[in-house]
Amino acid sequence: KQLQDIANRRRRTLDIALDDLTAFDHEEDLARGVVENTRRYISLFAKAADRAMPPCDVHVEEEDIADVLTTHRNQTQQGTTGDGPAHDTNFPPELMRRFQVRFEPCTKDKPQSIRLIKADSIGHLVTVKGIVTRISAVKPLMTVATYTCDQCGFEIYQEVTSRTFMPITTCPSQACQLNNVPGRVYVQTRGSKFIKFQEIKIQEMAEQVPIGHIPRTMTIHAYGELTRKCSPGNIVTIGGIFLPVPFTGMRRLRAGLIADTY
Repeated sequence: KQLQDIANRRRRTLDIALDDLTAFDHEEDLARGVVENTRRYISLFAKAADRAMPPCDVHVEEEDIADVLTTHRNQTQQGTTGDGPAHDTNFPPELMRRFQVRFEPCTKDKPQSIRLIKADSIGHLVTVKGIVTRISAVKPLMTVATYTCDQCGFEIYQEVTSRTFMPITTCPSQACQLNNVPGRVYVQTRGSKFIKFQEIKIQEMAEQVPIGHIPRTMTIHAYGELTRKCSPGNIVTIGGIFLPVPFTGMRRLRAGLIADTY
């Protein structure tokens, strides 16, 4: 039912409960693998959902970027976009995907304190409880950048996996290499994919802080439909992946550590 709602544009998330995975696999190997390597399993479940996605059975009036690119790809493969041969364009799966995979932690797992999340939890699905101290404005985050060459019209797609990336400057197509003309590429904003992004700061609860200690804080990155879910002062229980992010720029020179965590 979730896949059909996603195909009909009525839903943007694919929610998978770990309790259901545990009931499906009685040995709990699958659920344990999801908890210990969550980011990898998000990619695997997204690919499986793409293969099992049913066709849309309702009329959609407003076209999104996936519809525009699909129409363009069909025209390109038929050779109707130009006099020359059609380009062999492969769209990245993330560009055509209209949903995000989310794992819901087991109900028997109790929320942990921020100070109990240590280095051995990196890459794992963890559940923490705290109070929201600060939230940022919701901003667009680029996940797939689309470029167009001004010489041959070739399209290049670059998947963005972090908040910063190095843009492509020259065209890698065979047409530009044969003509020995380095074509310049330009970012096509309409052909790129953006998702909503929000940064949240949470702090330990008063009863979680030992006597004489300072409350610890943690940075939360919320994507897509998980933005605008809380306000400063709210007590929240958050389940997510504990990941490191390297310091860049002047922060890297001043910081004692080479990476931060979120």
